[in-house]
Amino acid sequence: MKTFRTIVSFVAFIAVFSVNVYAEELPLFASDDVIDIVFEAPMTTIVKKAEKRPEVEGIMRYTEDDGRAMTLNLKMTTRGKSRLKYCRFPPLKIDLKKGETKGTIFAGQNKLKVVTRCREGDKYERYLLQEFSIYGAFNVLTDRSFRVRTLNVTYIDTSGKRDDETHSSYFIETDNEVAARYGMEQRDVEKIQFSKLDPAHASKLSLFQYLIGNTDWSMTAGPPGAGCCHNNKLIVTPGSESGWILLPYDFDQSGLINTSYSEPSEMLGIRSVRQRVFRGRCSNIDQLADTIVIFNERRAAIEAALLPAALEGKPRNTAAKYIDEFYEVINDPKKLQKRIIGRCVK
Repeated sequence: MKTFRTIVSFVAFIAVFSVNVYAEELPLFASDDVIDIVFEAPMTTIVKKAEKRPEVEGIMRYTEDDGRAMTLNLKMTTRGKSRLKYCRFPPLKIDLKKGETKGTIFAGQNKLKVVTRCREGDKYERYLLQEFSIYGAFNVLTDRSFRVRTLNVTYIDTSGKRDDETHSSYFIETDNEVAARYGMEQRDVEKIQFSKLDPAHASKLSLFQYLIGNTDWSMTAGPPGAGCCHNNKLIVTPGSESGWILLPYDFDQSGLINTSYSEPSEMLGIRSVRQRVFRGRCSNIDQLADTIVIFNERRAAIEAALLPAALEGKPRNTAAKYIDEFYEVINDPKKLQKRIIGRCVK
């Protein structure tokens, strides 16, 4: 499979095209350049005790565009749920010191999610590539979405127990950063009323999740003991009780990727994650026609994001067919009624 770097410019172009003034203040997600980074930390602790979510201290080394060699202090921990249990290399979260990031590409950044390669092997590189691409495809539909930035990371274990390893990863911007672009704020609640969500955005989100075959999400609540909304972050306009926006993330359970560790939802009665289930609300179905128009108008850009040049052979053909099947459904009145309108959530 071609290098992960080859898809970055298109996805980053979409993200940069969507943002303007705010990108000058926070430059991390305003460029399509791959960042070469070295993380030095007790990686043995991070990997072996991943499920206990250890917090360790370390440093991040990289070179700025002007040639400055930078070293930033950080705290690192693990994150996630299913991946945390299955992956041999866990997804990470780093916490930077704001006082050290001024005048760097990390200006204004504090806590950042790092999506890592789950395990060794080509198929896990493909999983990483395809999930990265999904973020780019949602950027095509709305700029109220998470941007991503590709990394080439060398992980150095300061305890000396693990060999150095280098592989692709990527940063995901924070919900606070997305919110700030639009004068909004992040909000943590246990559950929400669907009527408070922006109807057009909710419709795009629901149909997009159907496109990629993802059922591992919710628009109104989270799992027991967790906040709203499952695999979405909520941003709102201060003082407003309507027009709320959900920012989706974590797409590794989607049928488009079809990871070896994904599990179909027993609650939805499906046997494979490849089976699509529409989870949009019936109360929002009046938005569907306009949403379908947008998906059709932007089909070429969506496909370009989801089918990057680095995705080759059978995986590419499988993904292309899966996308074609989606468009067959939304553009066939009978299939649309049976599989989407007739399956909306009341």
